Amino acid sequence: LKVRLEQEVDAARRIEIIEQELCPPEPQLLDTCVLQNLDWVDRRIASEGSITWDDEAVADLTERYGGELANDLIDLGILYKEFEDRSGYPWLVSRAAQGEASLADGVKGMRLLSLLGFFRGHHDDWSDEVYPGIAKGLLFARRRIRVSPLLLRGLGVTSMDEIHSATGPLSFLPDEGDRMVAAEALIANVPVFLTTDRRTFWKHRIELDAFGLAVMRPTELLKLYEPYWQALDEEFMRRSAMAAMKSKDPTAGTCLRERG
Repeated sequence: LKVRLEQEVDAARRIEIIEQELCPPEPQLLDTCVLQNLDWVDRRIASEGSITWDDEAVADLTERYGGELANDLIDLGILYKEFEDRSGYPWLVSRAAQGEASLADGVKGMRLLSLLGFFRGHHDDWSDEVYPGIAKGLLFARRRIRVSPLLLRGLGVTSMDEIHSATGPLSFLPDEGDRMVAAEALIANVPVFLTTDRRTFWKHRIELDAFGLAVMRPTELLKLYEPYWQALDEEFMRRSAMAAMKSKDPTAGTCLRERG
């Protein structure tokens, strides 16, 4: 890939190559646990400003939550900040997640609904060209959804309600709310479900993958984004270097024939 990028002279084409080869599957649908974890990240940022994860802080977090969840929390915070600083959040939320968040009492419930509204506002602003294969309008449809008969047939059901019923194709998920969120992801053609809940979605990731829905944890997702971001950063550094050269020498970067 590096050789291909070095040999490609067209800047727009280099970006296309990076997007095709390195961009992780987008967008990702957030489960309620991730929303709760993002609320935790928000509160840490509000109280401490920027968060520095030195050895002592990581050890403290690991002692409180265990190593796997601690890593997910740290990496979720990194994703959150990187998306904020880069091109925005490729994250979706759904009506089912909103319903689960509304069950939280008091201030916590208000914070979760506010955070959910924040992300919903972002993906409501997306144009259809951003993720052309995603039916994001189905995630918060106010009226009864008409699901494609081909999709229903593929799932072995005849209605949307059957998809998330206790005897439907998602019956391996014991909680109705989880089945509803997964059903929304399927009908909207969302490629990835982001979770920190190892007891449900992560536990049943193989079954969900059979339906074309990949289940990822923040740590996994960050590992996919890091080489993608690195390639983009290197491309922008290359452009900056070329621009600096041209400011000193207007003929820099042009071919010999163009120079005459």
